[in-house]
Amino acid sequence: MNEFDVIVIGAGTWGSSVSLALSKRGHKVLALDEFHPPHKQGSHGGATRLARQSNSSGKDYIKLTERAWEMWADISQEANTDILVTTGSAFIGEPGSEWFDKTLSNLQLSDFDYEVLNHEESASRFPWVKTRPEELTVWEPNGAIILVEPVIRSLQNLATQYGTTFQFNEKVVQWESSDDHVKVTTSKDIYTAKKLVITAGARSSKVLQTDLPVEVERQVLVNFAVPQDHAALPALFFAAPPGDPGMPAYGCPEPDGTYKFSVATRMDIIDPDSLTQEMSEKDLARVKDVVEERLPQLNGDPSGFAVCMWSESSDGHWFLGKHPEFSNVVIGAGCTGRGFRYAPVVGAALADSVDGIDRPDLTTFSTNRIQFDHVGGA
Repeated sequence: MNEFDVIVIGAGTWGSSVSLALSKRGHKVLALDEFHPPHKQGSHGGATRLARQSNSSGKDYIKLTERAWEMWADISQEANTDILVTTGSAFIGEPGSEWFDKTLSNLQLSDFDYEVLNHEESASRFPWVKTRPEELTVWEPNGAIILVEPVIRSLQNLATQYGTTFQFNEKVVQWESSDDHVKVTTSKDIYTAKKLVITAGARSSKVLQTDLPVEVERQVLVNFAVPQDHAALPALFFAAPPGDPGMPAYGCPEPDGTYKFSVATRMDIIDPDSLTQEMSEKDLARVKDVVEERLPQLNGDPSGFAVCMWSESSDGHWFLGKHPEFSNVVIGAGCTGRGFRYAPVVGAALADSVDGIDRPDLTTFSTNRIQFDHVGGA
């Protein structure tokens, strides 16, 4: 009854994706989660995630992006649910800005559609976005948003249809690995399997009992009302100026008609178990300062907010592959803020690792970059 082919610890976006991929391949899968995704204790707070086709992390992501768009379309069709909503996206920044330059160079290496607009062209096309004279706007017509709850529920529902068993609100107390099986002890039961996948998001270090080269960062997302009859707003990114290592501020339309905005920061490192849904005056001021400059028509009291977190790896890339010490344990960690839009690609990659399928295209994400201080289960 409690024996499976694969146990997945962490049934959020990545965990649900790998569960679906494995169950489609005929594996008997158990997916465990301390909470019940979607929830507000993890990395998928709020209603949307941005999904630009460009990225600032290198050419290794180009083919993965192409495949992610294909897979989201397939999942949306199979689940009969809207998941990826095209809004277009504009990345605004000054040449010489690290994030802007990397975004543009990535697009130049790809086949994705884009335009580069100067200040006057941008002001004519998007008069409600305030850009600075020295800035350019990179417009991606196929930029999109992803609907968080429909995504997670669709992945879970499809995985269940293919045979995955989900056990929610069940905390993993310990896991152990031997040559031919794994044993997972939870707050409710004991389970065994041939292989184990750990996709515990911001709690990956806790589950793996080691200090991954990852920092968990708190992020505040603030919603503003959009004036009646306003033109449809796309997803927007504002790069920090040259010499400033800060991450881009960003915003996107939400399903309820509001506009979500966030000023990403690496200054708020937290223990994931300390996350609360509390927004301080300082949090709000940081967002409102940018909104007042860039989108003054949204200025006003927020209509809502959410607090979430993401785990940023030291080199900016995910950890995907086998545990360096246990060949029957697979790790997916360090989503680095962009992991949500790549969930089906990551799920397939982790399933390939379970099945022993070589993926030379994923060398950048090798788990050999992890130096374990402690070997053993949670």
